[in-house]
Amino acid sequence: MQYGLIAGMASAGLKPVFAVYSSFLQRGYDQLIHDIAIQNLPVTIAIDRAGIVGNDGETHQGLFDLAFLSSIPNFVIMAPKNFEELNKMLEFSINTKKPTAIRYPRGGEGNIKFDKCEDITLGKAEIIKEGTDITIIAIGKMVERAVEVSEILKENCINAEIINARFLKPLDNNTILESIRKTKKVVTLEDGLIKGGLGTAVIEAINNSDIKDAKVKAFGYDDCFIKHGTVEELENKYKLDAESIANAIT
Repeated sequence: MQYGLIAGMASAGLKPVFAVYSSFLQRGYDQLIHDIAIQNLPVTIAIDRAGIVGNDGETHQGLFDLAFLSSIPNFVIMAPKNFEELNKMLEFSINTKKPTAIRYPRGGEGNIKFDKCEDITLGKAEIIKEGTDITIIAIGKMVERAVEVSEILKENCINAEIINARFLKPLDNNTILESIRKTKKVVTLEDGLIKGGLGTAVIEAINNSDIKDAKVKAFGYDDCFIKHGTVEELENKYKLDAESIANAIT
């Protein structure tokens, strides 16, 4: 019902913002397509509790939103690295003329303070750190994890380039492929399913390019339902903590 309401509001010239848990959003998949996307209406879906949510359990893990939204035409899909970027994405979404989804995790910011937060441009990624040996592409809360991984890699004399994808759709193919041409090695990090998410999108971009010799490793959650546990416990279990990712790379 809510999706029909915001579709009607957008049709009348308003710019509605609808906040919803990721695990509840999937129940309105058909309405996202028929009421919003087909009409290309300028609504903003603010997807709360995206990714692993901790002790709420298996039914509330928000792991599917990136994957199922990426298959819907007309949708713009974003995920911020911190609160400042979330504010910029909300402002951007209000001024765009397309259906927009912004997904963010449960809880607050991490401990890493970023030096910059560039303004949002449609389909444009942000280079957090330049490097020469490997490209780490992350989205949302995993941008901070990418920085943590790069610090561990630095101890092993591996100079990582970090790209904050910002957008899953449209993906910034130019920035991403330019970096991969330089490093020949790429890692993707996401707090969601690998299938249909950032890892899949980057692999598709490489396959459709002239790059033939890149080594790709995607980190995220496999094609399964994630059981009960704290965020830390589940990230450790599925080898998505910084140490496990760095060890898998080296």
